[in-house]
Amino acid sequence: MVRAILLGMALALGVNALWLAAVANLSLGNFLAGALAVGLLVWAFVFADLPKLANGAIIGVLAAVLVSSGLLAWYGSSDNVDYHEDAVIVLGAAVHGTTVSSTLQARLDTALAYHQQNPKAWIVVTGGQGAQEDISEAKAAATYLLSRGVPDGQILRDELSTSTEENFAFAKRLLDSQLGSRYRIAFVTDDFHVFRAERTARSAGLVPTHLSCHSPWYFWSANYSRETVAALWSLLQPS
Repeated sequence: MVRAILLGMALALGVNALWLAAVANLSLGNFLAGALAVGLLVWAFVFADLPKLANGAIIGVLAAVLVSSGLLAWYGSSDNVDYHEDAVIVLGAAVHGTTVSSTLQARLDTALAYHQQNPKAWIVVTGGQGAQEDISEAKAAATYLLSRGVPDGQILRDELSTSTEENFAFAKRLLDSQLGSRYRIAFVTDDFHVFRAERTARSAGLVPTHLSCHSPWYFWSANYSRETVAALWSLLQPS
């Protein structure tokens, strides 16, 4: 019975990881989802031969990942914007050729909804050009916003950043030039990413609130496996 459950989980994760590799840009999350599938497959065949202590440790690790994923989702979905921020920063996500991915589109649509409530706030789009992208994430994001009526003069573009840390650092540099040193920002990202992004924004010297969008279920294995590792690493770093 246990072996059948493990094989079923491994099959589901493996199919999901292969599908993501085919339709989405390559990422650490896709790799971790595939690695987890392989790990479950191996565990299924050696489960009966492992000592109870080893099986218990593996179950404990998996339970910890599930609990941490739940906490990340809960924290990320608890939005705290008040619509009086001076700017909203849209964190970068993949671009397919020149077209925004579904993840980036969800973030931009969330920023557009914010813009309707607070039309005076600057919108900062972030993200450089990745290996599988024909233009920068920021350029694709700006084009999307412009096509939906956001004035060009209200959009600031960071086309150089390659990480969340750089997203905030470079966005701060752009906002400092427009607003000086005293302002508040909101940032937009997926729910699973909010916890780490908020810590990163504060480390960059920003005063942040956050507005999240929900990650589609078929990205959960990749997103939460990656983010659990990244959040743990973030917590281990000096403040």
